[in-house]
Amino acid sequence: MKVSSDFSSDYAADLVRIFSADPNPEGPGMDVRPVSAAFEGTYKSVAKPSRPGSYGIIPLGGTDIAADATFSIRFQPRLLRESPQVLFSFIALPGKAVSISIQTAGLKLETFGESDAVSFAFEIGRWYELRLAIAAGGLHLIGYSVETGARCFEVRTRPLNERSGFTKLVLAAAQQLEDPAAFTSFFNGRLEAPMLLRGAQPVEGLPDSPALEGDILALWDLGIDIPTSHIRDKGPLRLDGTLHNLPAQAVRGSRWSGEEICWRHAPDEYAAVHFHEDDLYDCGWQTDFCFDIPHDLPSGVYGIRLRCEDAEDIIPFFVRPARGAVKAKIAVLFSTFTYLAYANHPRGNFDSAYVERRNAWRAYPHHPEEHPEFGRSLYDFHPDGSGIQFSSMLRPQLSMRPGYFAYPDARGSGLRIFPTDTHLVAWCAAKDITFDVVTDHDLEAEGSKALEEYALVLTVTHPEYHTARTLDAIGDFVAHGGSLGYLGGNGFYWRVATSDAFPSAIEIRRGETGARAWEAEPGEYFHAFDGQYGGLWLKNDRPPQRLAGVGMSAHGPFTGSYYRRTEASYDPSFAWLFDGIDDEILGDFGFSGGGAAGFEIDIVDASPPEAIVLGNSEKFIGDYCCVSERVNWGAEVNMSTWQASQIRADLCFIPKSHGNFVFSAGSILFCGSLPTNDFKNNISKLLENVVRRCL
Repeated sequence: MKVSSDFSSDYAADLVRIFSADPNPEGPGMDVRPVSAAFEGTYKSVAKPSRPGSYGIIPLGGTDIAADATFSIRFQPRLLRESPQVLFSFIALPGKAVSISIQTAGLKLETFGESDAVSFAFEIGRWYELRLAIAAGGLHLIGYSVETGARCFEVRTRPLNERSGFTKLVLAAAQQLEDPAAFTSFFNGRLEAPMLLRGAQPVEGLPDSPALEGDILALWDLGIDIPTSHIRDKGPLRLDGTLHNLPAQAVRGSRWSGEEICWRHAPDEYAAVHFHEDDLYDCGWQTDFCFDIPHDLPSGVYGIRLRCEDAEDIIPFFVRPARGAVKAKIAVLFSTFTYLAYANHPRGNFDSAYVERRNAWRAYPHHPEEHPEFGRSLYDFHPDGSGIQFSSMLRPQLSMRPGYFAYPDARGSGLRIFPTDTHLVAWCAAKDITFDVVTDHDLEAEGSKALEEYALVLTVTHPEYHTARTLDAIGDFVAHGGSLGYLGGNGFYWRVATSDAFPSAIEIRRGETGARAWEAEPGEYFHAFDGQYGGLWLKNDRPPQRLAGVGMSAHGPFTGSYYRRTEASYDPSFAWLFDGIDDEILGDFGFSGGGAAGFEIDIVDASPPEAIVLGNSEKFIGDYCCVSERVNWGAEVNMSTWQASQIRADLCFIPKSHGNFVFSAGSILFCGSLPTNDFKNNISKLLENVVRRCL
């Protein structure tokens, strides 16, 4: 546990088991129960800063380049401000530097505390090259347009008064000399082809070919080792460096031709790195205490509860059964990749209505809008307008907290992602159904082995983000006789990548279609982590229908409707599924938008022929629309009646050859109906029949 506390007094820590994270006083409420743990006690409060911003550090190994050397680099600004953004800095001892920064007014060259500036109107998205000659007589800087080869600006400085050697090269930021762990003045844009030549080389014109091999001191190729944080030097000194805080790699450089769109096929054309002032992989906090999971701790959803004065926070985590322990028949698959994708998404609704409800419910007191220092979600944008491609667990995830609500929902609790998934946890407790916990990360690490011995796997409300390995694990589980309950909507939708080099992060490249907040730039659809094509699983020829029988069709406001049973649902073969249910209308109630069907919804379409529709939704509230991948220019597709027919949620059942089955809700809001009337309702009974069948 890594804790930052601004209090002067000590904080208390203990263990709780989480059964419900809904702060709505009209709903199941907050249900967290203390559990004895060895770490329980008080700890010293220590305030720890979060330090977003990506940069590169290249130790120079004592190489004396303070005189008679030339440094060149290409850069593409993506954001200009009145304040400076540092392209690079040569750090010298004792505590001084040579750095170059750009801003709205132009460029500034700082030399050991003295500065020279030149006016120039940089253009966003244009590539430039700088060549800096370092000589005893001073520094000579010339900048060129890469597109035209024309000279843009020139700066000459007075003779150098200090001759101390440079110890390191810092890319895309300025290192605070009084605090080497802190960086400022981050560059928002792309850097490419940093190179160091022997001697103060001529700086006229852009070279058409690389410098002579004998002149090269260092040639850092940013197209090498793209899936890692390494900065590789192809020069004779092998002055390798490291990228920090996950800047974007596998992005187009100045030499991109468009002939290849996969960086693996043309690494020289993708030898650039896109830095951002808000990139964040690891807060870098020190550990305050550790918790060794006892072997007899039951599998479930737990939290570390922290309390100090009038403040409380609970950091959730998941406990699987101990190795060798007897497993439950049921596993709940928690969507930890999706939690990461949405981590700290502010949703643009932090207003007086939100605060009023938060105060009235005494809900989780922190909103992502109030804490940009902890980074954003994969639905947000960097300050330069580019989409955020990485999300990491090594930071506080404010949206993954008990008591956090996403919407001031007039018809319910307004929960999303982890808090609303605890409606299923509370339902299992109310029905005395024992389950084991499994997460996306477990499937990624172990494949189908993580699901062995289970009769039924239940998803939570929004299993949207998956890798090939997690989909394979679920598919193999069903193929070998396991049953699947898909209790959400918009599931198995986006492809993400993981990395051994960055085990706490996921990456996404949003392709040219899909319900998306942003789209990857042309030629940048392949992940840096694994080199595979990103985007929708549908466009990777693994449609959700193949696994769950239903796939995303439409989305709308956070409002719920209901299902009406189909004629097929009254077939005697489904008597067990609807045992105890006399209603034709299912789920016209709930704590998520007021109904079981809505928000993001799936239909049976291009599904296995054995898929049976048991219910269709009706009468959505507000404006719903088809997802973009379903709308083409064909005459039929553009007919309003056709599109209207696609805006529905299908309750689906697929019998399988081993006597197992797939049951799909086709709606994100389904589990929000479970707690209604103290868990005594037709949605609750329907799910109970599914589970009891497998027990």
